[in-house]
Amino acid sequence: MTEVPPQSDEYAVQALNTLIETAIDSIGGYEKAAELARNPRFQSLFRDRAQERQKLVEALKAEVRGFGGEPWDKPSFRGRAHRAFLELRDRIGGGASDKPVIEEVERGETFISNQFAEAIDDDQLPEKARQVLERAQETLRAQREEISAIREEFEPKDAASRPEPRSTST
Repeated sequence: MTEVPPQSDEYAVQALNTLIETAIDSIGGYEKAAELARNPRFQSLFRDRAQERQKLVEALKAEVRGFGGEPWDKPSFRGRAHRAFLELRDRIGGGASDKPVIEEVERGETFISNQFAEAIDDDQLPEKARQVLERAQETLRAQREEISAIREEFEPKDAASRPEPRSTST
């Protein structure tokens, strides 16, 4: 990859495109999680999250265009590998529980949140780009916390194991 000068439009385009790629990976991850989830509550949540991430991708693409760049529109190899791992982990887990799916979704949420946090902390990124990312990060943080809370539903309260979360309408 060619080095681009910090604080430049090219630098912003490169950084934002990397985040677009990560968000596209997230869409695919949520779509795969919705496909693998057994609980209708999780299926619906994951489909909704995929749609929300698509909106994030569109917002980031607009920013890239604002910096005079061409937005990326393909997932990364890493994202495709993660979706394959998610499916494999679900199969190995016997497919009887949504716990492996939730754990992988949580891992993905942590990853995307960390990617946005690193970009926000990048002093070489123009302030305008960081402001856009800060707004997105608030949503990402809340979504990650929600997934972590769902994962905790699968954890035992005490010595007795907790049952599988019930299917509820939201």
